Amino acid sequence: MPDLNQARMIGGIGSILLVLAIVPNVGTVLSIVGFILVLLALKYVADAVQQPAIFQNALYAVIIGIVGAVVALVLGGAALFASIGGGFGFSGGFGDGVSGDLFSLLAGIVVALVVVWIFAVVSALFLRKSLYLTGDVLGVKLFRTAGLLLFLGAILTIILVGFILSLVAYVLLAVAFFQIPQTGGQPPPPPPPPP
Repeated sequence: MPDLNQARMIGGIGSILLVLAIVPNVGTVLSIVGFILVLLALKYVADAVQQPAIFQNALYAVIIGIVGAVVALVLGGAALFASIGGGFGFSGGFGDGVSGDLFSLLAGIVVALVVVWIFAVVSALFLRKSLYLTGDVLGVKLFRTAGLLLFLGAILTIILVGFILSLVAYVLLAVAFFQIPQTGGQPPPPPPPPP
């Protein structure tokens, strides 16, 4: 059965891989692997402390992020198809010729980016809930800080400051995972009920 020591190592390594997302050519692959490892570590934590909401919120974050990416790809593809003469209806009414096609393409790209941003913010909200609960249950408050910075980073991505905040959040998340106390395989006692 997975324990907190495994979660500590897997989550720490996964968070480091998320930081390495900025590496050219392999960054995307590293970030995907890193996020899968972090998700697995949160599953281990949830099982060890018997708090299924930790993993459920993280899983919702992943599902929402994937749905957002797919919707954005469909919208962006439709805009591209319309701009090269596919006739999806984007270019109608904006003018004729190249200027109408260019406008419809740019409008489609902007809509796709806004959709990605909205889904990213909602996804980050669920991830923040997961990390807040993890921090509270394990007594490692750095999880809460990382969750807050990830959420703010998602919001501020629209003005590009969010990317920096997200990188800082991933570094703090790695430190938070490595701060999980060594338990010898035994989960910590459950947290007291809220007053």
